[in-house]
This record gives sequence, structure tokens and C-alpha cells, in this order.
Amino acid sequence: MNGKATRLREQAFAKLTEAQSLVGTDDSVSAENLDRFNALMSEFTALDDAAGKAQSEGDLVGTMRDRLGFYTQKATGSPLRMKETVLDPTSSMSLGEQFVASEAYQGLRASGALSSERASFKSEPVIFTPRAAAMARAFGAATDIIQTESGGPANALVIPQYLPGILPLPQRELVVRDLFGAGSMDSDVVSYAQQTSFDNAAAAVAQAVSATGSGTTGGVKPQSSIGWGRVTSPAETIATWMATTRQALADAGQVAALIDNQGRIMMRLEEEDQLLNGDGTSPNLSGIYDQAIQTADLTALGLDNLDGVRRVRRLIRTGVSRASADAIVLNPEDSEYFDTLKDLDGNYRGGNPIGNFGFNQPIWSLRRVESEAISVGSALIGAFKVGATVLERQPITVYTADQHADFFVRNLVVILFEERLGFPVFWPSAFCDVTLADWGS
Repeated sequence: MNGKATRLREQAFAKLTEAQSLVGTDDSVSAENLDRFNALMSEFTALDDAAGKAQSEGDLVGTMRDRLGFYTQKATGSPLRMKETVLDPTSSMSLGEQFVASEAYQGLRASGALSSERASFKSEPVIFTPRAAAMARAFGAATDIIQTESGGPANALVIPQYLPGILPLPQRELVVRDLFGAGSMDSDVVSYAQQTSFDNAAAAVAQAVSATGSGTTGGVKPQSSIGWGRVTSPAETIATWMATTRQALADAGQVAALIDNQGRIMMRLEEEDQLLNGDGTSPNLSGIYDQAIQTADLTALGLDNLDGVRRVRRLIRTGVSRASADAIVLNPEDSEYFDTLKDLDGNYRGGNPIGNFGFNQPIWSLRRVESEAISVGSALIGAFKVGATVLERQPITVYTADQHADFFVRNLVVILFEERLGFPVFWPSAFCDVTLADWGS
């Protein structure tokens, strides 16, 4: 029962008790006390009705959105569209700080649902619109933040000298999505024509000398052909959720840290794996390795890794796509081997590591990117900007609710992160899966 209803019930009970004291042992009220008895019973009835109304209103906190949505659906055939809060990736405030300052979160706190023991709720959606440059920061990831130590939920985070936020665990750098082009999609499926062949038979042709001549010497023009294939790329959903407590959710500092340091990095880690390794079987995206890309085994070609990278760059330039490779993606272990290559005199091939040498310096002018999403012994070289594009159907959106299992009675809250992406690969031949040669000595 909420606080207002409880107070009204107590006042009503006091009136009823006083009225009962005026009733004699024979269950009658004397004439001199009858007016007072009737007045007390009238006040009791009014207070009891008010308490019932207050209790009903309290039960509706947090469920009003669901009820409005349900009846709007029945009346109009379409669900009630609640207002959204869209966060700005270019703001000086982090996404978590913007979430805390958003109308959706402030409205949730003002509703009293977080402090009520009975009220269920579901927040308005808050949408992230991250650009590649704005989402490149790497934060830590963690699992559910339910604190089980003695002293109550989130007790370990509330200490005499409180440091707001959550100290993140270091995670791998997120860089793969930045390599591709970026855009948005207005449908659940994007369809495009993909060129599959280019047969150029253009040639100099002599003037015809007779009406029956054949071949180019007879003035017959050679025929060329271009092959095309229709390709569709559906939008797929990437999502995750975590559990927290109402108390932790009510703490603005913890909410901001949870979004910035935890939820977003979890989404980006899976996103990166999908863009490279998704097998195309729904709900997975069709990643680069799922395409008919070029392959090169440097050992079979008789090349060391430095010469092999240069050869693959040329293969992409002269392939069907005629694209110029712009990056190479390596596992950090193989990237280290490139850095430590030495000539016969013991000098580093990449230059002085103490002076002008820098980590992740380009290889044959290809931007070098390290990612644990690619296996040791492999490299991916390609024209990333023109070869494929990441299309956002739904940017990262965060929801909060307590309607999950027995979370309502345990004062637990779900924070759900969700996005939908499409990934059309326009030029598979603009990428090459490279099997590196043995590093040897």
C-alpha cells in the first residue's frame, strides 16, 4: 500500500474507533451522543473512500503506459507512440550522462515508481545515434550488477568516500566498424545489384571491305559482357540485457556508468564479430568472411609476409572490383611480428622503435588495424570504405522495466540494449582473406 493510502486508512480507523466508543453494551447510542456518532461515521466513510481511491491510483503507477497503449491499439488499430529521447553523440556529455539528464529518465524518477514497493514501470525509449568517431572509445564490460554482499544492494558502491560510476574492466579496442562506410536504411531489407564479372572485349576494328566479311577484319564489332546478381541484405537485431536494482537505477551516477562502460561495449563487441564472422544464417549478419572474397595463401605463393601483403594489394587492385585497398586487419599477435621484423644486421625493418617508429604504422601504405575478432595467422586486406557499408535500421536503444520473471517482487530492474543493422557487401572481390606465412626467425 502506498503512503497516502496508508495515512488515510489510519485516519479512518481512528474515526471508527472513536465512534465505537459511543456505542453502549446493548449496541445502542444514547440520544446525547447520536449526532456525534453519525458525524464520526460520516467522516470514516469519506476517509475510507479516499483511501481506496488513493490505493487504486498507486496501483496504476508505471502501468498507465501499458494501459494507454493497449486501449489505443484497440481503438485505432495502431499502438500508442510515446515520445522518444534521442541522444547526441557530438555532445560534450557522454551517452550515459545524457541518459541521466533525459526526460525519459527524469520522468521515471519523478513518477515515484523507483521508490515504490508496488509500482511496476517501463521507461520511454532512449535512442543512441553513435557515429564511428564518437563510439571508438573502449570501455569495460561486466555482467549483472546485483550486489550480494552484506549490507544490502549496491552496498559496496556506497562507501564513506563515494566515487561515482563503475570502474570498467579493460576491453579490446573497437575499430572494425570504423573501416566501413556508414548509412541508414528505411526498410527491413536492402536490395542491390552486385557486379559479378567484367568481360571486356573492346578492340580496334578495321573498316569492313565486303558485306560478307567476318571478324574484326570484316568490320564486325566484338561483344563484351558484364555480369550482375541481385543481392538482399536483411536488418538483423543485436541485443543484450542486464539486471540491476531499483536503488542502483535511482542513482544517476551508476546509471550513466552502466550505459557508457558496460552496455554499449557489449553491443559493440558482438557487432564487430558479426561484421567479420557472421555466417548469414538469421539472426546473424552475413559478414565479410561469409562472402565470395578473394583468398591468398602466402606460403603457397612462395612469399614472406611483407612481400605477400604487397601482392594481395595488387590482386585487389586488378580484381573484378578494381578497388584500391585501404586497410589491413590483423590479430595483435601477428601485428607484433610485423613490428619486430629485423634485417640481417639486426635493424628493425619498420624503423627505430625508440625514435620515429610508432605502433600500428601502415604496411605498404595500408592502415593497420589490430582486432582480436580475427584469428592468429590470418589477415584481412580490403577496400573497406567502398566495398561494404554498415546501415542502421535502429540505432542503439535502451529500455528499462521490471516486468521480467519475479523481478518486480525482488526490486530488480532490466536494462535492455537493442539495435538493428544491415550490412550490404557491394564488392566481395574488394576483400582478400590472407593466410600468413610462418614467421620463422
